[in-house]
Amino acid sequence: MVRSIPFGAALCALTTFVAAQDVVTCRACNNHGSFACSKHGKLFAQEEGPGTKFCSVATECKACGGALAVDCKQCVNPSVESALAERQRLAREWLDKRRKAVDETVGNRTLLHLETPHVDLVFSIRPLMVGKEKLDTHTLMHLYGERLEAFRTLYQQTLELTDTEMPGRLRVYLFRDQHDHGIVGPRETGFGNAGAVGLKQMGPEFVYSMWQEPRSVPDDEALHRNVVHHVTHLLNSEVLPVMFIGNKGHGWIDEGLAHWFEDKVTGRCLNYCFEEVLTQPMADWKGGRWRTPVRQLLDAGKLPTFASFASQNTDQLTFEGHAMAFAYVDFLIATKGGAKMRDLLRGVKKGQPSRDVLQAVYGWNPLTIEAPFQQWVKDTYPPVSVR
Repeated sequence: MVRSIPFGAALCALTTFVAAQDVVTCRACNNHGSFACSKHGKLFAQEEGPGTKFCSVATECKACGGALAVDCKQCVNPSVESALAERQRLAREWLDKRRKAVDETVGNRTLLHLETPHVDLVFSIRPLMVGKEKLDTHTLMHLYGERLEAFRTLYQQTLELTDTEMPGRLRVYLFRDQHDHGIVGPRETGFGNAGAVGLKQMGPEFVYSMWQEPRSVPDDEALHRNVVHHVTHLLNSEVLPVMFIGNKGHGWIDEGLAHWFEDKVTGRCLNYCFEEVLTQPMADWKGGRWRTPVRQLLDAGKLPTFASFASQNTDQLTFEGHAMAFAYVDFLIATKGGAKMRDLLRGVKKGQPSRDVLQAVYGWNPLTIEAPFQQWVKDTYPPVSVR
């Protein structure tokens, strides 16, 4: 019986399949039985690594057919040849399902697909500058696959969560064209606003679909920030028990975490979850750098009270409310750690009143939390912006 080798570990399996031998019988491949596929260039290391299970570009490669390696024609190695054929079969079956599920629906056979351990990614973003290098769409897809996996890990580590507490998969659609998003977004999320830049479903499945709107998503930095913010909402909802809390009077927690991670990963907060907010003149409130403005509100005696926004839904938060949500999450994680934020999130998901969960987890109520928060802001947030 031929043992199936995981697709993502193709090169490792092939290069170590043959045990060390004293006598080299095939000098062409050094007894490996195969060679790394040369058609993938610098992406080969990414595609064969643990972050990738399947890639549509590799699957359609005429040289390797998704196996990421090609047979050595100078020797006969039935086990390696069978392993290559099996990986090609699995890759073809995977891509056929993706084409039928997505491409045939939108009438676009040029979409790229990637499967990583926790994400199913559909991608057609235009080539973008990343740092000083312009990356094509295929390379960008792998970059965003890596970023999504890395961000999920960061989220887990910050809130001290295990995989069993986040059992779902993410489906992420990053389109270059509004047409494709306009078809897939409403279908996959259950929301009918095809004109929105981004749409989400936050349980029981976890889906984000968006398109590369030129004004709001002009470059890689903006796209990365957009993805981090909105995927945070998916992860907040995915944490067991599954629930979206932003419409249950806990907008400050849900939106505060999204802004906090947006700031941590990209240094600015420029995304909001409701299209009507983005159309307002102050949608880039204070340039997306909120620590100094919060400090200045405090110094001026104009800081909103915690109670003024703590029971609002996400769509009820003002721009200052968004900044305050970020600042309180910043305060709680910095002073008490991510595990307590996890417990707060879990508590409100179980239907407990937020004031009771706040008291149980932190020992504060909506009134007593303000003094330690304000002191921390004075000690931590600069009164003048430093860039």
